[in-house]
Amino acid sequence: MTLFRERNQRVTNDVGHVELLEITNPSFSGPMRICNDVQDFVSQGVAYIGLQFGFTLPEDQSGSAPRMKLALDNVGRGISDELERLLPGSSTMARLIIVARDTPDVHEHVFWMPVTSVTINGATAQAVCSVDELMRQAACKQVANPFTLPGIF
Repeated sequence: MTLFRERNQRVTNDVGHVELLEITNPSFSGPMRICNDVQDFVSQGVAYIGLQFGFTLPEDQSGSAPRMKLALDNVGRGISDELERLLPGSSTMARLIIVARDTPDVHEHVFWMPVTSVTINGATAQAVCSVDELMRQAACKQVANPFTLPGIF
């Protein structure tokens, strides 16, 4: 059992952990790196801006794809400016990283989820992360017919 897991299973955890969030898209000026804390945090030489956010981990429900819901503070952060630059057809990915405070360079848990929808108002930005869109895609990207592949007919 790892030291991280042992600490989290104790009644009192004297070190604690930090959630880091990295949101990427090819049309962004750079990845959004956010730390769920009131102060900035550095992990593996990368600085994360201290901005508290809330999230719900994906649930295991039969008949539906897992969904993570994410809520960020949008006041003066420029999140809406980055989202305005999104190119059609590009995919936005969210990476949630869990690290211990005393070993910030060790990523204990990493969760990757594509962002499927974002809603923004003046105070908050809320996103839904799910693999549902990927799971509903057709297995074959190109259909063979006389117009797309005339040589086989």
